[in-house]
Amino acid sequence: MEMTTQDIQCYYKDKRQENRKTIFHFMLDGKEYTKQQVSVGTGLSVATCNTLLNEMEAQGIVCGVSKKSGEVGRSSVLYQINDKHECYLAVHFYIVKKQRWVESIVFSVTGNVLAKNTKEYELVNYERIEDLIGALIQQYPHITQIVIGTPSIAQFGIIKYCDIPELEGVSMKEKLESKFAVPVSMENDMHFKEFGYYRKTQNENDVISLGYFPSHILPGTATIYKGNIIRGANCFAGMTGFLSYGVSKEEQLAMLEPENCASFIATSICSIIVLLNPSIIVLTGDLINDSILTTII
Repeated sequence: MEMTTQDIQCYYKDKRQENRKTIFHFMLDGKEYTKQQVSVGTGLSVATCNTLLNEMEAQGIVCGVSKKSGEVGRSSVLYQINDKHECYLAVHFYIVKKQRWVESIVFSVTGNVLAKNTKEYELVNYERIEDLIGALIQQYPHITQIVIGTPSIAQFGIIKYCDIPELEGVSMKEKLESKFAVPVSMENDMHFKEFGYYRKTQNENDVISLGYFPSHILPGTATIYKGNIIRGANCFAGMTGFLSYGVSKEEQLAMLEPENCASFIATSICSIIVLLNPSIIVLTGDLINDSILTTII
């Protein structure tokens, strides 16, 4: 079957976009590169890099500056990601010691933090989140993506089994995308924390489990291997608080306080070890301290 002219055009358009993404991702470290260095780093031809870098410079995605190498000789154009071209917004809402908190971070494509704020609220409902995001987008109009970390299951963009009752059942992803017309990614907050730890430590060959044990909140865990988070069929993987401990949910929550939590935490960790056999277990949350670690280890 022969390709039509339209098929060929679509192929080259897709290939062009793919090559642009390759260059963009290569340059995300914020360093300066010549076209030749971008070619070596991406595996693309110098001619392709020349064309695409010129396009990206015209669109404001990268900046090009002519610099001489030494006192003599021709100058070379060094290209660098334009840190002001676009930015992203991360929002995380959670409960610590029965207090509701919302954290927001605006950061550039190279990871520079442009704004960060953490504030306590009596009520954290959808309207509160929408107002906060709206104010930040007005202040930073180049926000092109919103990332939501939720203390719940985030199946199909809907909040379920949430630690914050007033957010239960909210179609957060759909509502925010409709309101602000930018892509929204929403995950269980443990997945984001796990991925952040993985990126920071670069332990690609280890199976890493992260356990979060806050007071009076059912614990959660997340496990990652080679950059892939184990989510389960319904994004439910890691909710060790839903295991059967032989007591009611109310009794479980009562055990999650400094004086009574050691056995509960030990049982949760044992379940992680038996099911996933991780190389590394990282524990966090206000219930974790040196005394607890000494007890359970």
